[in-house]
Amino acid sequence: MKIAYVCADRGIPVQGNKGASVHVRAITSALQRRGNDVVLIATRLGEGNPAPGVGELVVADPLDGDAMAAAVGASGADVVLERYALESGAARRASAALGVPHVLEVNAPLVLEASRYRGLSDVDAALARERLTFEEVDAVAVVSSALEEYVRHSSASTPVRVIPNAADVDWIASSPPLELGPGVALGFVGSMKPWHGVTHLLDAFTAVAATRPVRLVLAGTGPEEQAVRRRVDSDPMLRDRVSVLGVLPHDRVGSLLRSLDIGVAPFLPAVDFYFSPLKVREYLAAGLPVVHPGLGELAEVVGPAGVSYPPGDVTGLAEAIAALADDPGRRVTLAAEAVRRSRRWTWDDAARAVEELLETTLATTGVS
Repeated sequence: MKIAYVCADRGIPVQGNKGASVHVRAITSALQRRGNDVVLIATRLGEGNPAPGVGELVVADPLDGDAMAAAVGASGADVVLERYALESGAARRASAALGVPHVLEVNAPLVLEASRYRGLSDVDAALARERLTFEEVDAVAVVSSALEEYVRHSSASTPVRVIPNAADVDWIASSPPLELGPGVALGFVGSMKPWHGVTHLLDAFTAVAATRPVRLVLAGTGPEEQAVRRRVDSDPMLRDRVSVLGVLPHDRVGSLLRSLDIGVAPFLPAVDFYFSPLKVREYLAAGLPVVHPGLGELAEVVGPAGVSYPPGDVTGLAEAIAALADDPGRRVTLAAEAVRRSRRWTWDDAARAVEELLETTLATTGVS
C-alpha cells in the first residue's frame, strides 16, 4: 500500500524531540518496515534526530493548498493519512481531488487545548471547522477512548478506531544505562506543559528527599521548564538532588530511562483526560515501576507494574514515591512486570492496526 502521511502542524518538526515528533517518526517508519511505501509530507523538518525511515520525505506549506495538493498528488498514494492539526484542510481537499480516501489521525482535542492554553480566539468557529473536518474524512484513528468519544460527539457517522501510542521496546531494552550517582533515581521525561504536573512532582520530591536518599532527573522542555529551573536553582537541597537536563535527542532517552529506578507521570486532574502518553509506554519498556495518577487509561496501561495515587494529591504522590524508594524488592517485581507489559503493544502493533484501518477504508470507499 502506498501511503501519504501528512503532518501539517507547524509545531511538530519531524526531526524534533517532542513526543509528537517521536510519534510521527515512529509510526511512519513502522509502516514502511511492514512493507508499505510511505511518503511523509511535513511542514517542518527540524533537527536533533535522524529522519524517519520512509520512502520519501517532502516539505510542503500547509497554508498553500496548491503546494499540498501537488505534494499529495506527486506521491501517487492509495490513501492519505493525516495527523490532525488546526491547519488541516489542504490535504483533505487534495485527497478529494485525487479520488483517494482520507483518514485522519487525532491525537488531541486541539481546539479545546488551544483555547485553554494558547489563547485561541473564536472557539465556536474553530469547533465548527473541526466538526466539518471529522464529518468529511473517511475514517479517524484516535489514541484513546476519551478521544473516540470526543470525535463521535462531533460526527456520529465517521468510523473511528482507537490505536494507542507505543514504544520502541527492543531499542530501549538494549540501550546502555548511564551513571547517575548514588540514591534511588526518579525520572520524568517529556514536555513540561502545565498539565504534566512537574511542579507537583517537585513538591512531592521535596517531601520525600527530606528523609530519604533519592534523586530526581527531569528531561525535556516546554512552558514550565524555566520556572522549574528557577525553583531548583533557588533551593540548595533541590540543587544538589535534582538534574534538569533540558532537551535530549531521542536516541539518548533510552539510556537515561535504563538508568532510573522509578518513572513518574504526575499528570494533573482533568475531567477529559485524553492522553496516551509516550513517556509511560517508554517507562515500561525500560523496566521502570510507574507512579501515576488514577486518570484515563493509565491504570489499564500500567496495571500491576506501577503505583497509582489520587489525581492532584501531592501527599499521595509523595507517599507512592516513598513506598517504592523504601522497597527495592518491590521495585524489582514491578520492573519485571513493566517489561512484560511493554511487549503487549509496540510500534509494529500500532502500524498493523493502522494498516487494518486503511485497508478497511479502501475497501468500504470502493477505491483500489
